[in-house]
Amino acid sequence: MKGRFYWWNDWMDRKKKYCATTEKQLDADKFNAICAGTGLPNIHQKSTFKFKDVADGAARFVGHSPSGEKPYARIYTRLGNPNTEYLEKVLFQLECQHIIENALAHDEKSPTIASLVFSSGMAAITTTVMGFVRPGDGIIVGNVYGCTDSFMRFLQNRFGVNVYFVDATNSDNIKKTLEAHPEICAVLIETPDNPTLAMCDIEAISKHTEAHEAILMVDNTFCSPYLQQPFRLGADIVIHSLTKYVSGHSTSIAGAALGPYEYFSKEVFPVYKDFGPTPSPFDSWLNSLTIQEMGVRMEHQCKTAARVAEFLENHPKIEKVWYPGLKSHPQNDLCKKQMRNGGGMIAFEVKGGFDAGVKLMNYFARPDTPMELAVSLGSVISYIEHPASMTHSAIPEEDRNERGITSSLVRLSIGVEGYSILTQALDEGLSL
Repeated sequence: MKGRFYWWNDWMDRKKKYCATTEKQLDADKFNAICAGTGLPNIHQKSTFKFKDVADGAARFVGHSPSGEKPYARIYTRLGNPNTEYLEKVLFQLECQHIIENALAHDEKSPTIASLVFSSGMAAITTTVMGFVRPGDGIIVGNVYGCTDSFMRFLQNRFGVNVYFVDATNSDNIKKTLEAHPEICAVLIETPDNPTLAMCDIEAISKHTEAHEAILMVDNTFCSPYLQQPFRLGADIVIHSLTKYVSGHSTSIAGAALGPYEYFSKEVFPVYKDFGPTPSPFDSWLNSLTIQEMGVRMEHQCKTAARVAEFLENHPKIEKVWYPGLKSHPQNDLCKKQMRNGGGMIAFEVKGGFDAGVKLMNYFARPDTPMELAVSLGSVISYIEHPASMTHSAIPEEDRNERGITSSLVRLSIGVEGYSILTQALDEGLSL
């Protein structure tokens, strides 16, 4: 079904010229410099902005804004706010600095990538999908977060969208499904996935999606822009739950989506405008503040996670550990190819199954331990949770088990407490 998206050919041309790169990630020092920024704005805690005159108001309502402001800015905070615009700009630079540099080198005059910040990660996913999906379309979905999964089932049951849940860790499964179902218009993956930490080869999958004019959407929440920059690997749209590593302090909820400017400006933004998934100015300011040290914070978390994963792998009470940075991980080579390091997330099974895992998690529910029993991730506080009964409980049990989300699986998000503190507590909790 060729010709589905009017913006596709232009995007493919720009993607080839500006997005593809042999460099896996932005240089860490440059990344941290962008994060630190030089102009964090004051909090613009207001809903409405006054116009200079009638002509100014009329121009803004058709999307014409002065230089330095995004279209439709300074009208109403549902459409844009200086705090949100600042955060969108920083995220754009972190994911797309190489695209900016390549476009400037080619003297490109029009934008290639758009950046939007939302009130949550789920708002980013749902709004972006609603910009293109129609009844009868098909979407391939990998192993994704529980609410993303349930949203896809909602589209299938309510609006007649054909949803194909596949094991996206094998790119051939994507290829075969695309060939069998020409109505497929998009592929949505997480990598590493939530919560098993299995990985998808973004570059390999992108070759299949491009051949079938299907949008490749990558939920990059587990990595953040620091560990993985999917546009470099062939993604068309990149999604984040900013609540996690960007916030890093569990103080706010927000999301982000970045993708082809033509599509976002003409298809996604009208949905954004009418649905109203807008973050508050204060939440955008908070995320702009916390993103300033994200790279430094994440580097510490990832180094600790690598050591904790090794500790757990060698612990007599642990059955199995999944961590992309471990040599024992079946996709360790892929991790080295597309991630800066192994990340800050660990999944494992305790010997003794579910009951033993419950004992461990209840130990960390106590107020005198250096970890919390909680379902978020990416925070300076380490979190431990049980996906089958918590974050992924909305997924039917048969599907959960097929994807490796068993009742004995435990998910661990490493904070900044430090290796010795965390391993001492884990050892004590496992000995109960």
